[in-house]
Amino acid sequence: MIKNYFKIAVRNIWKNKVFSIVNLTGLVIGITACLMILQYVSFELSFDKFHKDFDRIYRITNDRFQQGKLGQHGTITYPTIGPTMAKDFQEVEAYTTVTNAGTFKLQRNKQIFQEQGLYADNQFLSFFTFPLLVGEAKSALLRPYSIVLSESNAKQIFGANHNDYASLIGKSLLIDLDTQPYQITGIMKDFPATSHLQFGALMSYETLVTTWGDWVKTSWESSDMWHYVKLNNGVNAANLEQKFPAFSQRYFQGNKVSGSVEKFYLQPLSKAHLFSDYEYEIGNVNNGKAVWTMLIIAAFILIIAWVNYINLSTARSMERAKEVGVRKVAGATSGQLIWQFLSESVLLNAVAMLLALCLAVLLQPTLNQLVEKPLSLSLLTGSGYGGTWMALALGFVFVAGTLLSGFYPAFALSAFQAISVLKGSFRRSAKGVWVRQSLVVFQYTASVVLIVGTLIVFRQLEFMRKQNLGFNMEKVLVIPGANLTRFDSTAIDRINAFKSELKRYPAIQAATASISLFGDRLSRTPNVKIVGGDQSKGVTLNRMDVDLDFFETYQIDLAAGRNFIPTDSDPDGRKVTNAMINLSAAKLLGFPDAASAVGKKVLLFNREWDIVGVVKDFHQQSLKHAIEPIVFRPYYTNGGYFSFKIATTDLEKTIDLVEAKYKEFYPGNDFSYFFMDEQFNRQYKDDRTFGKITSFFSLLAVLIASLGIFGLSSYTISQRTKEIGVRKVLGANVSSIVSLLSIDFLKLVIVAIVIGSPIAWFGVTHWLDDFAYKIEIEWWMFVLAALIAITIAVLTVSSQAIKAALMNPAKSLKSE
Repeated sequence: MIKNYFKIAVRNIWKNKVFSIVNLTGLVIGITACLMILQYVSFELSFDKFHKDFDRIYRITNDRFQQGKLGQHGTITYPTIGPTMAKDFQEVEAYTTVTNAGTFKLQRNKQIFQEQGLYADNQFLSFFTFPLLVGEAKSALLRPYSIVLSESNAKQIFGANHNDYASLIGKSLLIDLDTQPYQITGIMKDFPATSHLQFGALMSYETLVTTWGDWVKTSWESSDMWHYVKLNNGVNAANLEQKFPAFSQRYFQGNKVSGSVEKFYLQPLSKAHLFSDYEYEIGNVNNGKAVWTMLIIAAFILIIAWVNYINLSTARSMERAKEVGVRKVAGATSGQLIWQFLSESVLLNAVAMLLALCLAVLLQPTLNQLVEKPLSLSLLTGSGYGGTWMALALGFVFVAGTLLSGFYPAFALSAFQAISVLKGSFRRSAKGVWVRQSLVVFQYTASVVLIVGTLIVFRQLEFMRKQNLGFNMEKVLVIPGANLTRFDSTAIDRINAFKSELKRYPAIQAATASISLFGDRLSRTPNVKIVGGDQSKGVTLNRMDVDLDFFETYQIDLAAGRNFIPTDSDPDGRKVTNAMINLSAAKLLGFPDAASAVGKKVLLFNREWDIVGVVKDFHQQSLKHAIEPIVFRPYYTNGGYFSFKIATTDLEKTIDLVEAKYKEFYPGNDFSYFFMDEQFNRQYKDDRTFGKITSFFSLLAVLIASLGIFGLSSYTISQRTKEIGVRKVLGANVSSIVSLLSIDFLKLVIVAIVIGSPIAWFGVTHWLDDFAYKIEIEWWMFVLAALIAITIAVLTVSSQAIKAALMNPAKSLKSE
């Protein structure tokens, strides 16, 4: 019997090729898009789930308040917090403390390798699940100047393979300017792509005690560390957090110790990647809202594809009514008819799934290139979020969707009365028409929401790209400083000589040196006060160390006072006493205007500094962040950056010139470069990726919905062939017939626009909340989305309507 069902299903699918192709195309596109999006979503949701006991691991976050205002919302905090909490709270089973070493240079046999590293305590490798291939996890980071390399670094630096790793234990490497070699104590697997921590080397935290001093373990004032804690089984994190205010009061005594009121919280490790709005983020983060939006889009696309099947199947009810009548007279029961029609749904969906899997595999490289992530279908079959449960859940959704999309047409068709059908008195039910119309409204409501969302995303990205940032970063070549050259009494003269030498060439318009760059999260200094002012009110300022050419090179305007001059700097940093601030800092310090701040003294790091100038505000970070108060100091370092304003189109020749002079002034240092605008705009990388993905898959959703309305309109118009012929004989012109045939569908699209617009407004408003500077949501954006939806519907329906209207009336009347 089952074989017979499927045999008849194949015949019916083959007989009605147009509708089968429309249905199959919609399902294939829908399932393919869904599989591709779900790979991305599964990858993002699976971050840090590979750690043993990940659900019991939290990182400590720290909010700091000054004068009742939030001054810092960060993951970075004081060295003492982790170990002290482990000591004070029995709920804490274990902890680990790390600090970011940033980018450094590994040296072996005069070869230089650049890497991102982490200083970690000896608990780190036992706390997290980062397996060692060789070495002992319990002691690898126990002693000063110990280093654990990733497998990739072992291969790159030593040319080692897996069998050679054991021989690397005990070998030495130099890091930056350290004269004391680091001893290799372990080789670890590369950090998984789904780890929010991404580092290629671990150095022992004990090294910092030797190089920086005991404060890295004992300080309650200097904030440069990150702490993770593992709670005991059954401990409620929220209940533990309720004890933190007393902890803060016990050790910080309000704001007496650090100058701020300190509040501590626990963030689950599983939320560190997607739900981090913290400053000084050590890990790889993304936008959780964007990921869940992609999941919603995937659901929309799949539902729209199934809605197409339901609509087209039920629309053909008149055509299949006689078939049902004959089968019932021949003895077929309603149950047998249901299984017959359901077999068609299962067969079509199964074929669509197979084709979709093949298409997803073919498009995999394109998808991975688009999102810049190592995605694969294996993420949906066990290796991604939820493991095997994800695979089972997806299988259930597919089977349930297939059955549900098949059951309604099957029940509707099997319910026909045989006598009515065979007498020719069968008519379409108003209920069935209403259901199809509702489904079309749903499809276009989803389409309107996606069109509005895509427009807003691209408008915001364009707004950020064109916004005046307060500085000019066009044609600015940046090279990292000479990390391997020691800073001494001649360092400032050498930096200035290097800049002056290059400015002799017409290709170099300006040059500057700075410790930080635009886009960097600047360090903060708390408790800054005006000398002679209210000493009970300190403020927090960001610090940026620059040379005297910085503001000129980046064309940052002076608001009052003067720029830095050569005598403001000194190789002995303790002799530097002049500083500049931006307008936001002047306002925060209480000055009524920029001029009022010039000549005043501020207390910074327990030293008095003279404010010699005030610059206008600029966007140090992306437009997701508000402009912050900054104090500028005329400090130099060899390990910062050189920025060169280029005045030529021959970039290759200019870069060669800069490289040659750099190697002349700083021999033994490796040369690399980038452009400031590209570096700054990397802050928007995830937003641009989100924009590309949403626009592409939104287009697919609209395409699938259009396929459905194309098929539905084609069938509806075919049922009105005789009516069209009669109207033409009676004098109706083509335009009136097209309008007649199109108006019913346009009414449904207008209803969808009315429903979809407020839904879209709510969604995009929620997304824009992440940006400190954003576009206004204007009425014309919704009108444009409505016009796009109406245009698509008109073109889809009218193409069939015009074809029917142009048909010869004699042929039309003969067709029925």
